[in-house]
Amino acid sequence: MNNNFVLEFDKMITKLAGNPLGKQIFQEQVMGKIDYKNNITITIPDRIDTIASSFIQGFFEDIVKNIGISGIEDKVTIISSIPDMKNLIIQNLL
Repeated sequence: MNNNFVLEFDKMITKLAGNPLGKQIFQEQVMGKIDYKNNITITIPDRIDTIASSFIQGFFEDIVKNIGISGIEDKVTIISSIPDMKNLIIQNLL
C-alpha cells in the first residue's frame, strides 16, 4: 500500500474548516487506502493557508483511533505551506 496521500480540494478553497468536511475528505481520499502499520505522508496543497481545529479533528479522528496521538507524532509526515503544521495538528488533537 502506498501511504502517501496528496489531498485534493476545489481550486477555490484556501481555508479548511468543519468537522464534517474533515471526515468527508478522510473517507473519500484516505479511508480504505491507509496502512496504519507503516509511515504515512499527507500532503496539503500549498494554496491552503488556514486549517481550523474542527477540520483537523474530523480528518484525524480515524487515525487517532487506530494509532493514537503518539502514533501521529511517530509515523505521520505532513507536507504543507503552513509553518509547523504537524505541531498544530497535534495541539488540536490533545
